[in-house]
Amino acid sequence: MRKILLFAFLLTSLFATSCGDEEITRDPDAIGYQYYPLEVGNYWIFNVTENTYRRNEVENTTTYQTRERIDAITKDQEGREWYRVELSRRSTEGSNWVINGVRLISRSATDLRVQENNSTYVRMVYPVEEGRSFITNAFLGGGSETKVYLTYQDLGKPYAEDGLDYATTLTVKQADFEEFLDKKEATEVLAWGVGPIKRSTINYDYCNPASGESDCAVGTNFIVSGTDKTELLVSSGKAE
Repeated sequence: MRKILLFAFLLTSLFATSCGDEEITRDPDAIGYQYYPLEVGNYWIFNVTENTYRRNEVENTTTYQTRERIDAITKDQEGREWYRVELSRRSTEGSNWVINGVRLISRSATDLRVQENNSTYVRMVYPVEEGRSFITNAFLGGGSETKVYLTYQDLGKPYAEDGLDYATTLTVKQADFEEFLDKKEATEVLAWGVGPIKRSTINYDYCNPASGESDCAVGTNFIVSGTDKTELLVSSGKAE
């Protein structure tokens, strides 16, 4: 009888411990869901600056605003939920918004995926952990795509630059491809309870023997041509 009672006690303890671990694992805060809150009505407005370069000088600068607004939830054939994000743009703060695209975002227990222009990318994996890396273009298929990795950095740290000031953030950084002849870089900063607050991309082609430029030195980071783009959050919230 004592053996039966002891076995029952151990089984109950094991079950309680397992349930506790599962609850911790499923806790949205512990997983990191709040770094990109998804709910119908959520919106983000960004100031955007784009530069184009020619012979190591800024050839053109364009500024405008973009808005990303979640307006619906849809399901695919497999029953997976996708948040429909309406994309809009305007030239100045006083101009009218013009819809220029749609983005779909889906979050599961393991990852956050973004679908745009018929391509799907993994933008986050869960749980969020400092230094964790993952492949963003795993769903493109074809077998010939170079694997592109994203890495979590500065988990939980404050961000106070570029006019932004947030206490708890996460940086998602694409692996640097800065080489002798070019530089490709992409970074996104996410704030707890807010979502994306800054995005930046760089795509530079440096002086090289095939560039056709005769008066630039290879290896000096001389930008023969290129672009960069910065998006800074100016407003976010939930539309009723």
